[in-house]
Amino acid sequence: MPPTNADYAKINIACNELGLDKHQLISDRYRVESSKDLTLWQLQDLYKHFRALGWQAKPGSKSNLSPKYDDRQHRKIVAMWITLHKEGVIRNQSDHALQTFVKGQTGIDNLKWCGGQEAFKLIEALKAMGKRAGVDFD
Repeated sequence: MPPTNADYAKINIACNELGLDKHQLISDRYRVESSKDLTLWQLQDLYKHFRALGWQAKPGSKSNLSPKYDDRQHRKIVAMWITLHKEGVIRNQSDHALQTFVKGQTGIDNLKWCGGQEAFKLIEALKAMGKRAGVDFD
């Protein structure tokens, strides 16, 4: 799924608030000429970069990074979360509860913004929770 107009707007807002030259940043970091040439992975990485610089999206902002989970690891995390809820390990199955868990484990506000390392960490944490409760994911 390519970036949406909301994603392009979010990039512009972040660059303006951080005082960055958007075209220079995208060209230097991803070797593309426009934000419209970014892949979903690059977009996630760019958001991660913005957060590392101290930028936070305003609540209610929309993008294709939420609430749908398109990444295989993200879907696995959601499936594990639901399984742990069904087994009584997790009391609250809501997406908000999952995002709170993600934030606590990774410091990242949204599962969709997690890269491979963070997703791996979340999967291992969920496996450990399951193991303690006798739920086997392997």
